[in-house]
Amino acid sequence: MSGNRKFIDFIEACFRLYEQKMYGVAWHILQDESMAEDAVQDAFLRLIKRKITFEDPESEECKRYILTVIRNTSIDMYRERQKNQEMLFLTDSIEDLEAEAEDSAMVPRPDITAYIRQLPKKYRNVVICIAEEELSVRETAVRLGISEATVRKQYERAKKRLKAMLVKKQSGKSINDKEEQYERHRTELI
Repeated sequence: MSGNRKFIDFIEACFRLYEQKMYGVAWHILQDESMAEDAVQDAFLRLIKRKITFEDPESEECKRYILTVIRNTSIDMYRERQKNQEMLFLTDSIEDLEAEAEDSAMVPRPDITAYIRQLPKKYRNVVICIAEEELSVRETAVRLGISEATVRKQYERAKKRLKAMLVKKQSGKSINDKEEQYERHRTELI
């Protein structure tokens, strides 16, 4: 039997033996049917690409190896999904803020940049890195010398402040001096 035919038979035997177990491992990690199916497919593609075979597909060593491959594939997919969800959450770009403002008829486009300039420096820097320069949370943290958690928190606070400024502009209300002083003092403490 040729080497290729033997390898194909090995992969087919592994699929018959372990496909359901692999799916179970993947589903346990991903908690999503279609992603678990994709993980099984990706794991078999990895097995094919690596061209690793075992004498006996039913051996414990083969089973452990295949289940390790599916576990690692599923974890990689889980991390990628988390990263993408985080990016979706954190990458409200300036255009999105502007679109939101325009939809609400809050302020014209040029005012967004002016409002960003009014933010405290630490918030402004985070907004510029994430929204304008489209850096990731990790890249922003490295550039600014702060933790990723701090980047996320400051970005969230900056968005809240920008939204409050836009709402204030829309309503035409001005905050009295004591409220402004309190807000400035609170900001300095943060």
